[in-house]
Amino acid sequence: MSAYRGLNEGGRADWRVLGRLLRFMLPHRWLFSSTVFVLVFSSVLAMSTPWAVKNAIDSGIVPKSMSGLLTWVSVVAILSFVGAITEYVRTRLTILTGQRVIFDVRNRLFRHIHSLPLRYFDKTPVGTLVTRVTSDVEALAEMFSSGVAAICHDLLSLVLIVAILFLINAKLALVSLALLPIVVFFSLWFGRRMRRAFRNVRGRISALNGFQQESFTGVSITRLFGREERMEELFDERNDTLRDAHFETIFNFAFFFPVIEGLSVIARAGMVVLAAQLIAGGTLTWGEFAYFWFAMAFFFKPIRELSERFNILQAALAAAERIFGVLDSEPEIADKESAQNAVSLKGEVEFDNVTFSYTENEPILHEISLRVNAGETVALVGPTGAGKTSIISLLSRLWDVDSGAVRVDGVDIRDYHRRELRSRIAVVMQDVFLFAGTIEDNIRMGNQDLPFEKVKEACETVHAAKFIEKLDGGYQAEVRERGNNLSVGQKQLLAFARALAANPDILILDEATSSIDTETETLIQDALRRLIVGRTAIVIAHRISTIRESDRILCLHKGRVVESGTHEELLAHKGLYARLHQLSYSSPTS
Repeated sequence: MSAYRGLNEGGRADWRVLGRLLRFMLPHRWLFSSTVFVLVFSSVLAMSTPWAVKNAIDSGIVPKSMSGLLTWVSVVAILSFVGAITEYVRTRLTILTGQRVIFDVRNRLFRHIHSLPLRYFDKTPVGTLVTRVTSDVEALAEMFSSGVAAICHDLLSLVLIVAILFLINAKLALVSLALLPIVVFFSLWFGRRMRRAFRNVRGRISALNGFQQESFTGVSITRLFGREERMEELFDERNDTLRDAHFETIFNFAFFFPVIEGLSVIARAGMVVLAAQLIAGGTLTWGEFAYFWFAMAFFFKPIRELSERFNILQAALAAAERIFGVLDSEPEIADKESAQNAVSLKGEVEFDNVTFSYTENEPILHEISLRVNAGETVALVGPTGAGKTSIISLLSRLWDVDSGAVRVDGVDIRDYHRRELRSRIAVVMQDVFLFAGTIEDNIRMGNQDLPFEKVKEACETVHAAKFIEKLDGGYQAEVRERGNNLSVGQKQLLAFARALAANPDILILDEATSSIDTETETLIQDALRRLIVGRTAIVIAHRISTIRESDRILCLHKGRVVESGTHEELLAHKGLYARLHQLSYSSPTS
């Protein structure tokens, strides 16, 4: 985005950004061409009405000919009627074109955001991304609906009007257009100021939306710590800056349009003085004067409208800079052309000398090598920051290794299609995320080919069916945003059902039972025993009951595997695992 801003100061970015925007119209070029054709016809029609008025005066009013007057009045009426129909068609076509283009832009932006690496979401507030897809795109919608085509219409009208003015009387046209350079100067000045003002407005809106999203998400914490007044103060500060940014745009409008209107009055006054002399000298008829007067009115109308369109264009360009800032962000690493499908996996996992860091030169994992055999259940333990979750993220290929390789069934996971690989891995997290929808939707996760019987069977296996069937609507019961209408234990059970319904080859449990009470855990332990049969399972857990039943335990410390063995072997070794067990795992919550 900074690149756009720097170029814009030199005046080159406007055309660059506008060119990129107009490329979105290529799939709809025939519709846009039809719109331009109607606009051209509308411009010609608009100038035909003053011409008919001219003839009505010269052929009817001045010679006092009723038949001539009625003839040209009828022509004026017909032209007005056709103009109304043309205006209707023009409006429909411009709005239709704009909305179709914006539909494509919004879809592309949404898909691209979903393709971005997790690192991007770590540094970009959710509210900012929501602003890009909503209000920034809406700014483009106004440009495509009433901006581009209307600018073409206004420019064509200006060219046509100037030609007509010189055809009527060149001397009168020169006097009338003498102030045109001043109008152009003020228009360019206005455009530069509005561009800066609208960029500022869009930035303030983004900041305000980001703050609101964060404050609404953390409203319970705000109340628990009594920070309501402070949050209101912070909101007021951001709201004030947004108001001030809007005030700047209002000031520019308030200054510019009276200037243009004043210049138009001066131009018309000069034109009237000269026209009076020409009429007195017999070189200008009253009808030509009327035609000239209407043409001058039409001349300043597209100038005023061009200023408004230019305003829309500046708002759209400011929004487009921000949208292209997202679209230009590098997406998640693409699959290789030779990538293979992971239709069915044995589940053998190997980390071969893997080093990984979220931030450059700050490695989380240091040359880790480990192996999980097919069908084996391995527990990962260690203090916070040891790298347990990072191992899970790398296996799911949410991130890529800095060096080394992660292999599944002897194949580097970078040689698999990512979606295929992830479809064979099921992850149950401690913080369960549920989407707004129904219970069944959250278990299916978009897999409409999954029979309802399988959904129900998965819920029964993990003992979730008991509470689901008590809900109003059962499997069609409403799940609110993030599952806020369900208890923590119920959400965990649904997460287990979701994982089981996916029928994975590799199961990952990232402290998935840490938030479950003892009674619920008893039910889940039985479900887990059946769930991991025939599958490779990797478990991150604090509870001794979960760890003890693992085939093997890997103890991590500062991004390295420091111990490996069974529960009894590691306790007998009296190393890090034994100390962790003594400090944490033997507590009453374990």
